Amino acid sequence: MRASKLFAAGIALFATTWQARTVLADVSPDEVTIVARVGTRTISAADVSRRIAQLPPFQLRAFGRTPDEVRRAFIEKVMVREALLAQGAIDSKLADRDEVGERVRGVLRNATLAQVRADAGGGAPVSDAEVKAYYEANSAKYHAPARIQIWRIQVQKRDEAVAILADLKKDPSPKHWNEIAREQSTDRATNLRGGNLGFVAPDGTTSEAGLKVEAPILAAATNAKDSELIQTPVQDGDHWSVVWRRNSMKPVDRDLATEASLIKPILAHERGETKARALVEKLRADFLTDFNPDVVDMLEVSNTGDLQPVRRPGTMQTRKPLPGQPIPAPGSMR
Repeated sequence: MRASKLFAAGIALFATTWQARTVLADVSPDEVTIVARVGTRTISAADVSRRIAQLPPFQLRAFGRTPDEVRRAFIEKVMVREALLAQGAIDSKLADRDEVGERVRGVLRNATLAQVRADAGGGAPVSDAEVKAYYEANSAKYHAPARIQIWRIQVQKRDEAVAILADLKKDPSPKHWNEIAREQSTDRATNLRGGNLGFVAPDGTTSEAGLKVEAPILAAATNAKDSELIQTPVQDGDHWSVVWRRNSMKPVDRDLATEASLIKPILAHERGETKARALVEKLRADFLTDFNPDVVDMLEVSNTGDLQPVRRPGTMQTRKPLPGQPIPAPGSMR
């Protein structure tokens, strides 16, 4: 019984919402019917129709049970209230305040960007040829061999590597490893990050530019399991290394058909960003008439992100006396 009542109530709400939207949508934009005037603001029936159409049914239910109740309550509680508050801001000259002006400019710039992106998305849809070209240009994202993550501590002599291994067997924790790497590894490019070589491809290449892992290191790690510390030192050219295989990644091979649905939104977004950049350049040429970025050199940004004026040459920094330190009386210093 209760379920049937809830169903009936849902049908009634839908009918109410539909009637309200229909009655208001019938108002022609050319027939501007004035609903209210608040100061310089005029609220028309078309304005009310547009605002109500943006609300989901569950929100409309809070304004009444019938179309007439919904209309009247929405006008009074939302639109007239908003107009009164806006008019109060105008009379108080709030728009002249810097913080309010910045918020207004924020709304305008966001609306401009939204319109540019909407216009870019409303053009010709992203073609299959564009999707394929993006896929081929970014093949590394979709095709990658199996890779293993390697940590290495590099030293000059084998005896040093043996001693490090013995130490690590007592405390095989990443924290202890990092301490040893910072203090003893001769590889200055990686010792501060614990000798982390990153994920290494079968040819020894890594994501770090110019960093390639030698074959003996790679072979030792390849024959180990994830999280396994290689139990003997590995000769690494003129050096010896302690090697720890930390992790691995499976090969990646995603085909075009699978990725096409994800690539299209990326290209659509890029279109919008391209149009936005072009618009900014045009607006720069049209409206930017005075640009002096060197003026902000007079401001200094502290380590905490605070802004403070730079002291003028020749000025001394004032110091507050420490707690308990006597403050000299005027004329006491000669």
